[in-house]
Amino acid sequence: MTWNEWEQLKQEATASAATSGGPRLDQLPAAQGAGGPDLKVRHQQLRALGKLADDLRQRLQVDGDHARPATFSAGTGLSNDGLDSGHQVLRLAEVWSTKLHVLLDACSHIRNHLGFTSSQHSGDDEAAGSGLGAAGAGLQPLSKISDYIK
Repeated sequence: MTWNEWEQLKQEATASAATSGGPRLDQLPAAQGAGGPDLKVRHQQLRALGKLADDLRQRLQVDGDHARPATFSAGTGLSNDGLDSGHQVLRLAEVWSTKLHVLLDACSHIRNHLGFTSSQHSGDDEAAGSGLGAAGAGLQPLSKISDYIK
């Protein structure tokens, strides 16, 4: 992006803010975004995503660490030969190991959070369903509500 393009975008944003009365949130037009539920938990999808995160963690654990012994050996050899690059190779291996553990922890966190979310929503659905059943004993539940409980 050139400086002139940047200046033009700033001017357009300033003019738009002046005519609209201030900042606004971007959103879909009412025709595209309206109509229908927008919050529905699909437990199968949450479990599938959790499995993907776990599979990624397992692969990272194996594949992300396979070069460690060779890198350590190379860094040690270079250092023993009096080359400064040996220390840098060892430092690189240390930084990589740290980043790898951060990724492994993130994958575990995602997997655990998705599992918790699925079980939490399942419990919420059961509580809502039993509450509706008790409140309307003998009454036919609204078909739209019973669709969401399933």
